[in-house]
Amino acid sequence: MQAETIAATRNLHSRLGHVGHQPVSVTSFTNKRFTVNFRLPLDQLRRLLPPRIEPDPIGDTGQGMLSMCACDFWVLKLGLLPIPPIRNNDMLCRISARIRKRGRTWRAYYTLRSDSSSVLLGTLGSRFSHFRKRISRFSRIDDGRKYRLDCRARDPLCGGWLEAEMGSITKTPPASSVFADAEEATDFVFRLDGSCGYRFEDDRLSFQRIDYPDWDISFCHRFRYGFALIDHVAETFGLDLELDSTLFMERTFQVWGRSWLYRDEEGPSADLARRLLPRAAAM
Repeated sequence: MQAETIAATRNLHSRLGHVGHQPVSVTSFTNKRFTVNFRLPLDQLRRLLPPRIEPDPIGDTGQGMLSMCACDFWVLKLGLLPIPPIRNNDMLCRISARIRKRGRTWRAYYTLRSDSSSVLLGTLGSRFSHFRKRISRFSRIDDGRKYRLDCRARDPLCGGWLEAEMGSITKTPPASSVFADAEEATDFVFRLDGSCGYRFEDDRLSFQRIDYPDWDISFCHRFRYGFALIDHVAETFGLDLELDSTLFMERTFQVWGRSWLYRDEEGPSADLARRLLPRAAAM
């Protein structure tokens, strides 16, 4: 990756938020979650990722996946401690990726940005996670016919909205999707080892194991959206995005494990990262 691209990626990630340790696990229950997926060539998707993290290829298509999630959920536990349920709306931009740790390659999603309605979760997550969390104002409609989530972020680059018709949710994939069925989409987008992050300031990685459920994933066929961050990265990094599909899930428990920043000296990108990061920081 060229130094100019690393500099642009670093500047974007620094604007979007902080990456840190997560010392406790988090247990949650998702009410509803919509994930809008965009395909793009792997060499273009790499422009959004740090040198140590690789895009996860969709089979042999030569493409990867950039997604935006719109969801609401309750946090039920911090570590082993049950807490009064905290309701949270969330909008999260993620990349399907692969990361190295302890000699193994893990499939994980890499978060560019996560906006939360909860002051507590947004505050803690902005310091103690690799999700680059920020507190934003949200509004939600969930009347059984329509689901709409609006995020009004302080940074105009990070606001967005999604509106979906609940009656259009089926197991049949849209013609635009690379996935043959919901099972294949679930395998690629959701059956992961966890999530991951990277801190440019000290060239450290982060990998978090996630306890996932037995997914029940469907496709949503009628929806509209506006995501300022997706538009920005497409224009800034010259991405040829193709809308693949919008996936839907509901009523799901998950446990996000603890994560600690680490250095991985393995892999051909390590030396390149060490050479280019100081140059990128100086630009």
